[in-house]
Amino acid sequence: MTFETWYVALVVALGTLVRSTFGFGDALVAMPLLAFVVGLEVATPVVAMASATVALLVTLQDWRHIKMASVWRLAASSCVGIPVGVYLLRLLLEMPDKEMSDAIVKGALATVIIGFSGCRLVYPQLARLTTDRWAFGFGFTAGILGGAYNTQGPPIVMYGVMRRWSAEEFRATLQGFFVPTTIVLLFFHWQVGFWTKEVGIDFLIALPMILLAIPLGKRFHRRLGKGSFDRYVDMLLLLIGISLLVKVVIALNAH
Repeated sequence: MTFETWYVALVVALGTLVRSTFGFGDALVAMPLLAFVVGLEVATPVVAMASATVALLVTLQDWRHIKMASVWRLAASSCVGIPVGVYLLRLLLEMPDKEMSDAIVKGALATVIIGFSGCRLVYPQLARLTTDRWAFGFGFTAGILGGAYNTQGPPIVMYGVMRRWSAEEFRATLQGFFVPTTIVLLFFHWQVGFWTKEVGIDFLIALPMILLAIPLGKRFHRRLGKGSFDRYVDMLLLLIGISLLVKVVIALNAH
C-alpha cells in the first residue's frame, strides 16, 4: 500500500466523521485535502462511494426522522441536475484553462455560503420557509454542484435550516436525500469512466475506517443540543465557504 492510498483513506474517514455528526460536510472537508495528493478524477468518485455508504447506513437507522415531503422534491430535482454537473466537470477537465473556470465556479459558491452562514450567525431567525414549494430549485442546484464537485450539501443544508428541521430530522433527512442522488451520481461517474482500479482500491482500504467513523459521529451528534447544533452547522458552513474562497484566491494568484 502506498502513502497516497492511506492518505486518501484517512481523509475520507475524517470526512465521514463530519458527515455522520452533522449530516453533511464530508465532501467539503475531504475534497480540498484530497486535491493535494490526487486529481479530481480519483477524489470525486471515491468520496461519492463513501457518501453513498454513509447515507445508506444512516437512513436505515434513522428513517423515522426523515421529512419525506421534502426529500422526494429535493431528490427528484437533484437527479435532473446531476448529469448537468457531471457534463460540466468533463468540460472543465478538458479545458486548456480549467483552473480559471474552476476558480470562478468555486468563488461563486463560496460567496453564497459565506453570505448565508454569516447572516445566520448574526440573525438566527433569518429567511424561514414555511412550505416545500422551493425544494425543487434547491434540489436542482444541489444536483449540479454534486455532479461537478461532490458538493451537493450546501443548498440542501440551507434549505433544511430555513425549514427549521430539528437536529434529528436534519441529519436523517439529508441522508434520505443523499441515498438516491448519490446512486445516480455514481452511475454517471461510471458512464464517463471515473470508476478505475485505483478508485476501487482506495475505497476498499477506506471502508473499514468509514464503518468506524459512522457510529462515532452518531455519538457526537447525540451530545449536541438543539441550539448548539444550529450554531455548529452555521459555523461549519462559514468555515467551508472561507476555505473554498481561500483556495480560489491561491489558485488565481498561482495562475
